[in-house]
Amino acid sequence: MPARMNHYDAALRLCVDRAESGQIQGRIVSRRLTAPVPFSDIGNMILQVEEILNQQNFPQAFQRTRTFRHIPSHAIPVSEDLASGMSQEAVEHAQGATATFSLYVLTRRSATWQGKLDYLDGSAPVPFSSVLELIKLIDERLFPRT
Repeated sequence: MPARMNHYDAALRLCVDRAESGQIQGRIVSRRLTAPVPFSDIGNMILQVEEILNQQNFPQAFQRTRTFRHIPSHAIPVSEDLASGMSQEAVEHAQGATATFSLYVLTRRSATWQGKLDYLDGSAPVPFSSVLELIKLIDERLFPRT
């Protein structure tokens, strides 16, 4: 990825199209991608985002998984740079049928992510310090406890 890319340009938009019985489905759109990436549940979404971050090495992981065999990467439509990815207009207009979030992964320390989640409702973005906190934020927004 080019050195000029910043965390705001590298945001991932999570478009949740279905949320039922604690399960979600949707797609990930971003200028970092050449096409939307579907996800079938929250775990699959986390794995898809991790693969995007790994393929582009942004933000750079502080730890690398070592292996003795080659593990092929998934066929995720990652762009070479922001100019060859989805347009800014396409990303901004992408909306989920149920909810839409902007995910900013700022660092990847201690084998997890740190960043902020923007609900796109005018409120301030909410920081998180681990993938577990991110999952809880999404779960609390989509399935509020009464």
